[in-house]
Amino acid sequence: MPGLTGFLPLVTALATTGGLGELRYGASLPELAARYGEPWDGGRVHKQSPWPHAFGWGDVRTVFCRCRRLHSLSLPVWHGELDLPRPDGEPVTLDSRVTEAELMAALIATGHDWRTVAYENLPGQRTLEFSPAEEVRVGLVLVDRDGYDQPPLPEWMLHKAVLWGYEHVDCPEPESPADDGWGAAEL
Repeated sequence: MPGLTGFLPLVTALATTGGLGELRYGASLPELAARYGEPWDGGRVHKQSPWPHAFGWGDVRTVFCRCRRLHSLSLPVWHGELDLPRPDGEPVTLDSRVTEAELMAALIATGHDWRTVAYENLPGQRTLEFSPAEEVRVGLVLVDRDGYDQPPLPEWMLHKAVLWGYEHVDCPEPESPADDGWGAAEL
């Protein structure tokens, strides 16, 4: 990903542009594999069908629909550091600890709008939801503790980042054969 200078600029760009480098909603699995190298196979999302199917590069977890287009992406920020893919195939490890104050300052500086979502059944958690493109959403989940049985942290922390798009109605058949080498052969 060009200009890697830290995790905060990357997660800010994800929220406001809907992309983490070339990893964005609708991106082609074969094109991403050509750019970042072969993904690891995360398996089927549903037991009865090979698609959607999970893949990943480093700590970036993705789900692709049967037309081999990226449907969702998640970053497990709670790990404290993330291995992110680069076009040269060598991942880079970045510190992913981001406080709410740091995140809010970076997001406010972009001038983009978002909405805050909180659920009664999830105390100590809230999500900043962005809509960087039509039918595309990015959620930045903040938590007030490291675990449900842990005491509150001194300040809220970014816990995970997710990108998803609403399913396209007419998913075209993939250009490649059913078993295209991605570990997702048809039943």
